[in-house]
Amino acid sequence: MNGNDPHRTYTDAVTAQLGERVTNLGRRQTDLEAEMRTGFKQMESAVGALAAEMRNSVASLSSTLAERNRPQWQALGVALSFCTILGALAYWTINSATSDLKASVAILNEKMVTQKEMEWRSARAAEDRMQQQSMLKDLRDAQVPRQELDRVWTSYDQRFADHQRQIDEVKQAQGSVYSQRDIILDLKENQQRLEREIARLLAASGGGVER
Repeated sequence: MNGNDPHRTYTDAVTAQLGERVTNLGRRQTDLEAEMRTGFKQMESAVGALAAEMRNSVASLSSTLAERNRPQWQALGVALSFCTILGALAYWTINSATSDLKASVAILNEKMVTQKEMEWRSARAAEDRMQQQSMLKDLRDAQVPRQELDRVWTSYDQRFADHQRQIDEVKQAQGSVYSQRDIILDLKENQQRLEREIARLLAASGGGVER
């Protein structure tokens, strides 16, 4: 920025870039205005000189016409052609500069972010941050601390160990009460019961069994 530009403060890099573009565009516009003023002055001087020359030419032509008593159309055509070419060059320069300025303004308007949009984006970003912080707080509140989990798992392991110990004690007690003799007697009783059932079935079917 030059010494005449007001001091600006930007909140982020995008706004700073846009501000720099606006400043550069203002400088280009100022330079263009200066160049156009200089060009207009030069063109005014050239037109003035041309007008003076045309007046002299017309005066000379009038004298010549008066002397010769016939029109000099060739000299008038050359003067008019020169004026037309000079005017066309001036118009082309002004039109080109105006077109460049319009294109630059259109590009700036397309890429520029308005103050209202910046405020909306800032408010939206603040709202998103608040929602994220609320979600993080809910997650932290819902989580179980590591120490609590370790304590619960240790309690479960202790309970499983107690159950296994009780099962082992029950098995050991059953083994000491239910001896091998009891097992043999149970097997013999089951065999006798099976033989009686077979004899009953054979008697019911009309057959006999010799013992």
